Amino acid sequence: MGTRSMQHRPGIHHLAPHAVKYKKKNKKNGQIKQGGTMSPEKKMSLDPLMMAGTTSLTSASLTLPIPSPLTSPPPITSPPMPSPLNTGHILKAALTNPSEVAHFRQKLDNTVSSTRERVMPYPVAQAMIRMLIDCDDFEDIATLKNLDDLLDHKSDLSTKLCQLGDSISIKLVQWTKRLPFYQELPVEVHTSLLTHKWHELLVLTTSAYQAIYGLQKLGSRSSDGTEAEFHQEVSNNLCTLQTCLNSMMGRPITMDQLRQEVGVMVEKITHVTLALRKIKIQIEEYVCLKVIAMLNQPRSGHKELEVIQERYMNCLRSFCETHYPSQPSRYQDLLVRLPDIQAAAAKLLETKMLYVPFLLNSTINR
Repeated sequence: MGTRSMQHRPGIHHLAPHAVKYKKKNKKNGQIKQGGTMSPEKKMSLDPLMMAGTTSLTSASLTLPIPSPLTSPPPITSPPMPSPLNTGHILKAALTNPSEVAHFRQKLDNTVSSTRERVMPYPVAQAMIRMLIDCDDFEDIATLKNLDDLLDHKSDLSTKLCQLGDSISIKLVQWTKRLPFYQELPVEVHTSLLTHKWHELLVLTTSAYQAIYGLQKLGSRSSDGTEAEFHQEVSNNLCTLQTCLNSMMGRPITMDQLRQEVGVMVEKITHVTLALRKIKIQIEEYVCLKVIAMLNQPRSGHKELEVIQERYMNCLRSFCETHYPSQPSRYQDLLVRLPDIQAAAAKLLETKMLYVPFLLNSTINR
């Protein structure tokens, strides 16, 4: 994007690449309707089939062929463990009727003492979680390695943002192909999952990274969840974003303008981050929650998704009960974060400013 073009566009919403024609969101299920291009030479497609060793991943902002891996990890063969109360009920309630969550929590509390032997043994859960950690390039997905290039207003911004979209796509597809259960699902199912869930995975990954490593930056201070803390954190994030956007655009952006155009999105992302920071989410919980979020496809028609999702919900539950016996609601507290993640991701998709979560993480130095 040239300097002359920016001077004639006073808002910051145009920081999404002009060559991109974004798809409209289906109000019923948040799916992305087919149509639009990443650039004139990159056609968007919902075709999930493997063609000439590539996979086509479609989202609201990116489609590109991804080379197939030379090898795929073997699938997990252990069957899902039975649960005294279908944990899927909690997740369903959290996503559709949050008022019912307390009801399911109470039922779990009443039954868990007599059914602990039915929970997935922790050594099994530990091994499965370790495999998820090994295949998750947490820092690589949650941060930008070429941040200085993105902030340099002298180079073409539209090209850089298209490259960022390509990078997000590549990293998520590569992560998917490393998952232990990759071979258990058809390629078209994996494609559909990423098509519908990539923005949720992006928000969860960047927010969890901020919650875990941003907390280290702040020392031992933990989130108290107060309204004052929330507003202070939103203010800090807007200041960080303002500094970055001033550099990207080569001209000052007022705080009023910033609040008007991205204030709600920043608030929703900040809410997710503070919630994860308050509970002091661990990397083990993050990788489980990420898989659970991706596999959450109501009315998908694929029983395999429910089986695999239940498997990792039991993993998460086993981890929480083993490491946090004094927090009996921790497992449910993590699951009920998913609606907040969905809301933040929907706002991110609406604004098309996919770089914002990365800019918010730009102040973290590990």
